[in-house]
Amino acid sequence: MKGFRLLAVAAAVLVISIPASARFYLTDSDFAYLATLNFDTSKSIIRSLGPREEAMLHAAINDQKTEKNPSDRAKIVTDTLGQFMSHRRWEQMHPGQFWEDQPVDDRGVRN
Repeated sequence: MKGFRLLAVAAAVLVISIPASARFYLTDSDFAYLATLNFDTSKSIIRSLGPREEAMLHAAINDQKTEKNPSDRAKIVTDTLGQFMSHRRWEQMHPGQFWEDQPVDDRGVRN
């Protein structure tokens, strides 16, 4: 019984600590980088990103493949934000639906 309690406590500590250590939200350095690209970080698009979008943007900003090529990194980050804005516009035009849920035709293109 005592072993079970110890195991339960260890599992609880693990469950609580993983989300805190696995955060992929935008960091202060990410916001500083966006400012160098003249993105207004107070705009609603950046402040209203979901966790998955923040993780994608964080990964684009911190991609080691583009570390030595700032122009490629800037293009990828700009394109990523443009894609997010495009998805938001679609969702605003289709209330109650999500961009990810829109039908896909035979070629794999979203309608």
